[in-house]
Amino acid sequence: MLAGCSSAGGLLEPTSAEPGPPPSTLAQGEVLNIQVFRNVTDLELTNTTARSFGPGRLWINERYSREIDGLAIGESLDLPLREFVDEFGDPFRAGGFFATRDPDRLVLAQLESEGVLYGLLLGGDRIK
Repeated sequence: MLAGCSSAGGLLEPTSAEPGPPPSTLAQGEVLNIQVFRNVTDLELTNTTARSFGPGRLWINERYSREIDGLAIGESLDLPLREFVDEFGDPFRAGGFFATRDPDRLVLAQLESEGVLYGLLLGGDRIK
């Protein structure tokens, strides 16, 4: 008899099927003055625009996404990168001290809200 061990610690349990990449039919909006930073294994952003956004979805690299409840004026979000998953449920490789593979690069961030896809400003990686 073969025995093994496994742990579900830190893994997300999908509650619903994750969508694929943003559809090409989605209206492209402007680039918003919302700076996005990668801080090792987290994504940090602050809404410095003069408008609020309702429930929507944050996209990174046109592949991985995560739902958000909204983004109010001046609100900051600090989101674990491992919570961003693709259409197959594969998480963004965030890296970190115990990572066995190189982390994915963050090259594009977008906010999908009310049928419009907005570009976000990448402020750089704070990977140590």
